[in-house]
Amino acid sequence: MVDQISEDRRLAALCKSMSKLWNAVDVVDLPGEISPEKLLECRKTLFGRFYTNPALNYNAFQTLMRKSWKTENFTCATLESGFYSFSFQSETEAQRVLHTGPWSFSGHLLILRQCEPDTPEFSYDFSYCDFWVKFIGLPYGRVSYAVIEELASKLGAVVEVKLEARGNSAYKVGKARVRLTLANPLKTGVLVNLENRKIWVEFKYERLPYYCYSCGRIGHYATKCAEIPYGESGLEQNLPARCGDWLRAEVKELSPYGKIFYGQQELSPEEVEVVPETPLSPEIDTEQN
Repeated sequence: MVDQISEDRRLAALCKSMSKLWNAVDVVDLPGEISPEKLLECRKTLFGRFYTNPALNYNAFQTLMRKSWKTENFTCATLESGFYSFSFQSETEAQRVLHTGPWSFSGHLLILRQCEPDTPEFSYDFSYCDFWVKFIGLPYGRVSYAVIEELASKLGAVVEVKLEARGNSAYKVGKARVRLTLANPLKTGVLVNLENRKIWVEFKYERLPYYCYSCGRIGHYATKCAEIPYGESGLEQNLPARCGDWLRAEVKELSPYGKIFYGQQELSPEEVEVVPETPLSPEIDTEQN
């Protein structure tokens, strides 16, 4: 419904803008259905756009993608700088690549979209990407599909939830595939209220491309951050930043926030004085309190 309303508004704006430059004969009706062959071709095609627009070696890019995707059975065409179409020999291979991401090249995030028969190539939304997120610190007794889904919902739309055994034991850990809006900073974790205590649960992201340690957003380094100038980030002086390598799933250690919460890192007297018992509500105007 929202898309239909948006389309109607754009159509009305187009009619107003065109004014007398067009009339009823400029409207074309396309009769008939799309052929099964063309539908299959669309299902075997993915569009890919880099979130940033890197200057890349095209041959090296194709070679790495063939190795990462474990297939030689696709062709790549450049639609414009940083924007590509990938045509696979089978729908199964296209879907496998689409659903086992995210993918990147030299740290640059490559966002993939399924080709849709009635969508122009420049109309795809590349402002989000699905990432697998692990939840560290959740007690064994609380690991369930419902709990993982609730935690994951704090990050974005939940696409899929998995419970995985750790080693050969019955102990399971949870992770979720979450649709992240790329304009938002990565979240580190959440405070969880249990019946008799509070715990800190950390988010760790699989296959993260490069991101900013200052603002926490994907797509640039702290040296290029527009929100927090590098000279003000403290990174030059090796001071702690908002984010760090500990957001990556491969890094096993807790974040500085987790270390503080679980007593593995000492607080300075200044920090102790300003730590609130609970996080401030988003509705509270901190300048007036």
